[in-house]
Amino acid sequence: MKLSTKFLVAILGLGLLYSIYKLFTGQGGGGLGDFFDGLGYTSLILFLTSLTIILFHIRQIKKYADTFLFLLLGLPMTVMSANGLVHSINYNRTPDLTAKYPRPFSQNIFTTDSLRIAVQVDSLIALRNRQTGGIKVVSAYVDTIIYSQSGKEIFVVYAQQFEPNHLGNDLDPAYLSADERDSIYWHLQEGTPNAEQMSGSYHNITDLKKAIRKFYFNQYSFLDADSLKENYFWKRTPKR
Repeated sequence: MKLSTKFLVAILGLGLLYSIYKLFTGQGGGGLGDFFDGLGYTSLILFLTSLTIILFHIRQIKKYADTFLFLLLGLPMTVMSANGLVHSINYNRTPDLTAKYPRPFSQNIFTTDSLRIAVQVDSLIALRNRQTGGIKVVSAYVDTIIYSQSGKEIFVVYAQQFEPNHLGNDLDPAYLSADERDSIYWHLQEGTPNAEQMSGSYHNITDLKKAIRKFYFNQYSFLDADSLKENYFWKRTPKR
């Protein structure tokens, strides 16, 4: 057995042992995921090592036919791992917060709306604290206000700051949306314009903002013109 073949067999064996080890030692029920991650890393290393051996011995390629077997063995999960890595990079990139369409209202209206929405959020928190028991919300921070392209709908992301508690959920994201307004206020309702929303608890506002913006700005177009796409966010008006 050639030295290169022994080396590839060693990589494969150690990778399998590592994956099995992670399968039984994963925390929080994540053993199976860690196992497949281990296989992915093993496949990637096996594929790259095989490819390197082949390229370095391209003039003696017939003597390294067995190396192609390791190359093919590592190829499928290498492709899967590469796709997963690309998806992770895309998801974790800094969200592009540039408006894809002109804001349907002037800066003055946006500023006025922002102040009024902040008042509405404070009133909602105060009402909820009076009507429900348990841990109280001591403050709220409006983070993002998004108008639909037509200006007929609005989406508001804000953070709820809870009083100190043993649960550790200092900050939670919350959402308001509306598809109608009067001359002064948007008629805001709790929740997103559709059923999809991100949850979680955070210990500082920076992490919460980053997570929320990754989730929404990287997955939804917010464009009325994209109403038939899967990542379309705004509610569609039923045909009458």
